[in-house]
Amino acid sequence: MKAVPHGDEPTARSAFEALQPRYEWRLRELMALRRNWYTTTKLAPELRKYGFDLDRSNIYRLVKADRPPKMPVELILALCKILKCTFEDLVVEIEPDATPAEPAARGPRPVVPDMPLLSGDFFDAEG
Repeated sequence: MKAVPHGDEPTARSAFEALQPRYEWRLRELMALRRNWYTTTKLAPELRKYGFDLDRSNIYRLVKADRPPKMPVELILALCKILKCTFEDLVVEIEPDATPAEPAARGPRPVVPDMPLLSGDFFDAEG
């Protein structure tokens, strides 16, 4: 009996993946909403206050990742204290059937005209 399905068994692997909790990591969003921080540079000194001396690349990966790297619980608690939020604000569980089929729109779509913007002879040097 295997605790984790072997990679050669696609049905066992998909069943295992279906049991894994799905979540959204909202650190970047909370930094913007709670502290008005839009870059990662302001997070480093705050983390140092709690004893975490991370370099710029680690902080960038922590903030920009869809799924953060493995981290200690103490780091998650420090992030919650810095941003004055709870764990449930930082990590939001997604229901398996609630995933959207296509990504959400990020703003209004540009209007594209049906006809060309320039006439055919616009680039003609002799004209």
